[in-house]
Amino acid sequence: MKILVLNGGSSSLKGMLCDVPEPLPARPPSPLWDAEADWSRYPGQAELQVKTAGGETSRWQINMDSPEAVFEPLLRTLREGPAKVLGTGNQIDVVGHRIVHGGKAFHETTPITPRVKAEIARLAEFAPEHNRLELDGIEAVERVLGGEIPQVAVFDTAFHSTLPAAAAVYPGPYGWLGQDIRRYGF
Repeated sequence: MKILVLNGGSSSLKGMLCDVPEPLPARPPSPLWDAEADWSRYPGQAELQVKTAGGETSRWQINMDSPEAVFEPLLRTLREGPAKVLGTGNQIDVVGHRIVHGGKAFHETTPITPRVKAEIARLAEFAPEHNRLELDGIEAVERVLGGEIPQVAVFDTAFHSTLPAAAAVYPGPYGWLGQDIRRYGF
């Protein structure tokens, strides 16, 4: 099963494509494609790098107005250029996205639907540099790789949704609970 994972942050994007056999191995397989973009060093520029299992490494820089500009150039390398690892057609079985904030709505890995995308967008005010970027990543996958590839969201807040009540409230004001504001552990 070919799984593409994308993890967008405040200053970088990491992506990896692995061919995961069944049953699951004791150790993760080496990536077929390993990509990174970093826009923290130079204002208005991103440094992109892609490595393949075959040893091919590509590095380049792009000018960018906003971080979401890195998704399409990186995703295109899956099927184009010297770092190409896929042929034509749908060879990716699923794309997973790390999403920082899922609030009370999401407590487990969730298939991405229009409703899920809308909720990720709504919750972006709580994690503006992460949620918005990953939402752009979801849409870039649809444009570049096709809308038929299933995508799933894995939420950081889901991991912390089982905090005991005292830990979920501390250290904020108790009145926040009435506004559905709570601590998730980050």
